[in-house]
Amino acid sequence: MYRKVDWMKAADQSILQLLGSPRKLELTPSNIARNTGLSRGYTSERLSALVKHGLVEVDEESGSHPYYAITKLGEDVLEGSVDPTELSSED
Repeated sequence: MYRKVDWMKAADQSILQLLGSPRKLELTPSNIARNTGLSRGYTSERLSALVKHGLVEVDEESGSHPYYAITKLGEDVLEGSVDPTELSSED
């Protein structure tokens, strides 16, 4: 479990856990929303913030539906080996 910082929302943990466990998944925002119970719009908003902070990456080469995956930094934050307070606080 990671320490929460100002720019992080409760939904971010759900998104990171989905993408990172038990194996790394690559999912569209719709898939993520469906599996986390979040709205599609809010999921996209949170994915943008997670990409901006380097915790998630996006594959826009996949056509009209981009796929998102957790990064090594995202895994480290989720596992607690990187303190998210060390990440940029810009939103």
